[in-house]
Amino acid sequence: MSWPPLPAHVRSDGGTPLDEDEAAERVLARALRWIEANLEWFAPGRWEEFLPRRPFRPGPLLELLGLVRVLDRSGVVPKDAPLPSRALALAEDAASEADFERGLRRGDEFFPYHLNLVALLEVLGRPQPTLRAAGEALLAADTGGHTRPYKPVLTRTELRYFIDRGGFTAPAPLPDIGTLHRQSIAAQHPDVLQLTGSETYAFTHVLFYATDFGHHRHLLGGSEAVAELRETVRVLLGVHLARGSLDLLAELLLCDSALDDGRGSGPLVYEGWNALAGAGLPDGALPSPVHRPEVLAGLAGDKAAAYLFGTCYHTTLAAALAAAVRKRSPAAGARQPVGFPLPCADPEAIRLWALKASGASAAPASARVAWSAHLGPLLALSVQARDPDVLAEVVHAAERLGQGRRPLVRSAAALLAAWQPTHPTLQ
Repeated sequence: MSWPPLPAHVRSDGGTPLDEDEAAERVLARALRWIEANLEWFAPGRWEEFLPRRPFRPGPLLELLGLVRVLDRSGVVPKDAPLPSRALALAEDAASEADFERGLRRGDEFFPYHLNLVALLEVLGRPQPTLRAAGEALLAADTGGHTRPYKPVLTRTELRYFIDRGGFTAPAPLPDIGTLHRQSIAAQHPDVLQLTGSETYAFTHVLFYATDFGHHRHLLGGSEAVAELRETVRVLLGVHLARGSLDLLAELLLCDSALDDGRGSGPLVYEGWNALAGAGLPDGALPSPVHRPEVLAGLAGDKAAAYLFGTCYHTTLAAALAAAVRKRSPAAGARQPVGFPLPCADPEAIRLWALKASGASAAPASARVAWSAHLGPLLALSVQARDPDVLAEVVHAAERLGQGRRPLVRSAAALLAAWQPTHPTLQ
């Protein structure tokens, strides 16, 4: 059995719950204030004064420009406002360095990111004609073989998205985004009970590219395919909400907005936004999985600022991006707490949940709805922890809730039987 330790924010009291609109607005406002206050650290030279050099030096700037584009498109912050203008100036400076063009022309594994920075600068009104021409020539010459069918689907999907967004000419061997999506993890009916963290990141990023960060859904297939994706997203959202994995929680909230059909978000999405709203550090930053408060406590001055930035910027950007995309969601609107929260990813907390849910016959309808929404994440957590005793209790609770015939419950019960065929719950 393996239940990983939980970050401190999972067990802390997040304060009075907000409705979903208020929580998302708080996340966005605090994240943007923090990003603006720490903008200097996005410059590669400033980063490298205290932090290890990144393989793709302007990586944080590239993420920031992606946010700037969505903020502008969503009508939240126009691209000529102070924050985007300063971000674009930093990105222009990075692209003007000789090292950047040398990196572009190498055509190595970071070629797509060089191309993407050039594309985003142009999309946001800061064209780089020399670099663009170099990118076009390198694509035509198939530098690095990035478009070949033997390359991973995710990396080809990413490259195709960058090419299309930047208006580059796609090489003939590279399929369109719709075709690549159909070959990807997102369209291959992933086993939500057993997805790893890296597979979940791949899943979210495919959806980012296939929907252009929530701008459309026409490449995902019909309503049945979209509904399956939405269900997968919400189970995974619950898994990473329970674990306190704020990076993936933010990415999955973005995916949920991208797949929203206007019929409401459900209790896990409400809880997810409140978790992001309540997990921020005093200055508004959201910690990543590598952030360690005890390390930060031993630092001061610029060293502390650099550590805080390096371990928080990605999660904070992801949360701001999710909140900006949510503004375009057809079902965006105030949703209220249900009063039956998802337990954290702790075996005793889940056992207590199962005990309550197993007495569901006398519970109000709102509790049954909330508990039924929790089943998928709790089954997945128990399966991934390889904990047959907790899994058995969650399966039993599912049966008492009248959900025993759900495919996910039956899959979990089959795994339990394969692990321990003599387990008393299976007799």
